[in-house]
Amino acid sequence: MKCRSILLVLTSAAAVVACDNPVDTSENKLPYLSERETVEETEVGASCDCACLAPGLVFRFDKLEVTNINGDQNPVIETLNGLWKSDIEHRELNILVELTDVADDEVKAKVYNAARIDDTSDICMLADTTVDVTFPRAGCELQISSTASFNVYAGTETYPKNCSTTLPTKHVIPVSDARLQGVVANDCSAIMAGAVPSGALAQADVGKVCTCLLLSGGEAKDCGELDPQYTNNGKCVGCNASYQPLDGLLDAFQVDSAACRTADDRPAACLAAAWTAVAVPKPESCTP
Repeated sequence: MKCRSILLVLTSAAAVVACDNPVDTSENKLPYLSERETVEETEVGASCDCACLAPGLVFRFDKLEVTNINGDQNPVIETLNGLWKSDIEHRELNILVELTDVADDEVKAKVYNAARIDDTSDICMLADTTVDVTFPRAGCELQISSTASFNVYAGTETYPKNCSTTLPTKHVIPVSDARLQGVVANDCSAIMAGAVPSGALAQADVGKVCTCLLLSGGEAKDCGELDPQYTNNGKCVGCNASYQPLDGLLDAFQVDSAACRTADDRPAACLAAAWTAVAVPKPESCTP
């Protein structure tokens, strides 16, 4: 099978190699972002087919950047991207894509979050954040996936950076109607040129989330322990005084939370994003 020739900035330290090279996932610890290097812009050859793709491969996002909100370059984007970059580097924002079924024309995957294990650099899987997606496949290209409502968790097992005790999945920011796409490296060591072409922050969901604002590099434990008795005028229930309503923060940046509609016709702010990911060992599940 052949795939289209595409110019990409590779996010793997290895140069593009034959598709049948095995991926070494024997490490017990996930690699730090600093262990990876950027190489020169390289052309993916027309003969790539990523024959190394197989169920069980896991990729961790090592970049996630909002590219627009409601089609505009809102000032909040720079703030969000800076915080997410820091959280990814400090292992407190972990989005993982695990392949569950691989065919010539499609790839099925689970997308889930992980938390940093307190006082370590290791991470553990948050099973209740899992959603299923299907990508149409053309060689190494994972084309625009099926739509799903994703969860975004940041923090450690004990200390979440977002607090949402009244949502079905606690302490996450729900992103409705989201789709993913990307291009797998020839040796299956990374996913490059990833995109979230569309997603939505439903107004009603955002109204149930409070976020702990820390300076870039601040650790989740600085947010303090959650207080089941805490409330801020009916918001941030079960959080603490370090958390502020997310909808109020978006209002401060003049983000229109009703600029678009979700698939089930709820008012929302729409967004698009870019991402890349690197192959890692599958983390163990977090302690219940």
